Amino acid sequence: MDAKQIDALAQTIADARRSRKPMDVAGAIGDLAEADAYKVQFAVHDKICAGGVDKVAGWKVALTLPHQYEPLKLSGPVFACIYGSGVKQSGVAYDKGYPLKPGIEPELVARIMKDAPAGGAPYTADSIRGHVGHLHCGMELVDNRYVDAGKMTGPGRIADNVLQAACVVGPEVKDWQALDFPNLKGRSLLDGKELANGPGSAVMGSALISLAWLANTLNTHGKMLKAGDYVLTGSVHPPAFLPGTGVARTEFEGLGGTDVTIR
Repeated sequence: MDAKQIDALAQTIADARRSRKPMDVAGAIGDLAEADAYKVQFAVHDKICAGGVDKVAGWKVALTLPHQYEPLKLSGPVFACIYGSGVKQSGVAYDKGYPLKPGIEPELVARIMKDAPAGGAPYTADSIRGHVGHLHCGMELVDNRYVDAGKMTGPGRIADNVLQAACVVGPEVKDWQALDFPNLKGRSLLDGKELANGPGSAVMGSALISLAWLANTLNTHGKMLKAGDYVLTGSVHPPAFLPGTGVARTEFEGLGGTDVTIR
């Protein structure tokens, strides 16, 4: 795609997102290539944040396992931005009409305290630890905002931020350096009824592996993790789309939980 095509597609997506109505953009996205999808995603960021209306406040990692990304014909896990307007604290309530079709995922949220620029050796699970200031239990609130999600290709999902709606920050995890990340147990609930569960190993083997992957991948795109960024490190299970309204909760066994109310 040339710059003009990228800009036009980004405008289509940005306009559709602002409407907060079901998006019918699958046809416009068409056969978008994976490499071009990130160019479109970044262009959408620029349009959403133009004039200081919003800002990029961090990043999310998604589709962390082969059985999640291969059916979408993607080369591996993917990333997308978190907008500042989407960073919320546990207990937030959403009124009827937004999100359109909400889903929840249990995720550890890293708060970055030191930039992770390119130029040195690739980041590893061990070396990325020194860039993390705080770690929280958290929730990714996702939104199936499409007229027909089945028509959205993998690259199309990348272009539109991979369902990202909100990063909900829950309780801080004390002594997180000692966590056994692969063996964490997370689950999602609605009004106390479990919807889904999964292990920490589903996040590329460990949330720290995921975080290092993100740092390295951002660098290949000319970007980097920055001090102050929030990072949704990846879900222990696929999105649990809510069957109705109520109090939605994600939790990690022994660490704590994060709640939102969907009205």
